[in-house]
Amino acid sequence: MIKELIGTAIEVDDGKVTLSDCMGSDLSVVNAARVSFGKRKTEMDDKDIKLIKYLAAHKHISPFRHVVFTFTLEGVSEVVCRQLYKHQVGCAYTSGEFREAATTWNEVSGRYVEFDPEFHIPSEFRKQHKSNKQASQEGELVDSNEEARSIYMNAIEHGFSSYKKLLELGVCKEQARMIMPISFKNSLVWTASLEATVHFIKLRDHEGAQLEIRNLARAIKKLIDPICPHSIEALLNSDK
Repeated sequence: MIKELIGTAIEVDDGKVTLSDCMGSDLSVVNAARVSFGKRKTEMDDKDIKLIKYLAAHKHISPFRHVVFTFTLEGVSEVVCRQLYKHQVGCAYTSGEFREAATTWNEVSGRYVEFDPEFHIPSEFRKQHKSNKQASQEGELVDSNEEARSIYMNAIEHGFSSYKKLLELGVCKEQARMIMPISFKNSLVWTASLEATVHFIKLRDHEGAQLEIRNLARAIKKLIDPICPHSIEALLNSDK
C-alpha cells in the first residue's frame, strides 16, 4: 500500500505538496522498540498499538525516528517555506542527550537560477486577530478586499520589476534576489523523520499558527496518515 501512496499530491493554497518517498510504517516503530528483546513482528496486532501508545506517552521517542518521509513542495510561498525551515531546529534536535538531524531540505537557489514572476496572491485578506498579536482572524476579512489586493499587487510588480532591472544592469543574481518580494513561489525537497513530521504538524496545525502554514500541516498529515495512523495519533495526543 505504501508504494501506491508515493507520488500522491495535495494542493496547498496555489501550490502543492507531494509525498515523493517513504521508508517505514507503524510496524517499523514496533520492531525498532522490540529489538531490545530480540523480537520482530511481521504483522500489527492490538499489543503493538498499545506499545506505540506507551512509547509516545512515556517519551520513548527513538523508535519513531526509524520512519522517514520525503516531501516535494512546489509553488509554495517563501513565507510558508521559512516557517518550515525553523523546524530544522524545532524538530531535529529533540529532548534528551540523543541528538541527530531529523530534518533536511534542499531548495531552488536564486544564486543559480533567475526567478520567474510567480507569487502567492491571497484571494482574501484577513483582519488581525483581536487578542493574538501574531495571528489573523480566520473568516474575518478587511472591509476593502479589492483595495488591499491592489496595494499588494503593486508592491509585487514593483519589486519584481526592480529585480529584473538589476539583472539587466549586470548585477549578480545573488545580490539582485535580495529585493524579491517574500511572497515568491519556491520549490524544495524536505525530508523528515516521523517524529519530526508529527512535531511540525502539532505545532503548525494550531489556531495560533498562520493559516497558510496550517494548510500545509494539514495536507502533510493527510499524506502520511494512511502509513502510520497509530503512531501519528499517539504522538499528537502524547501531551494530553
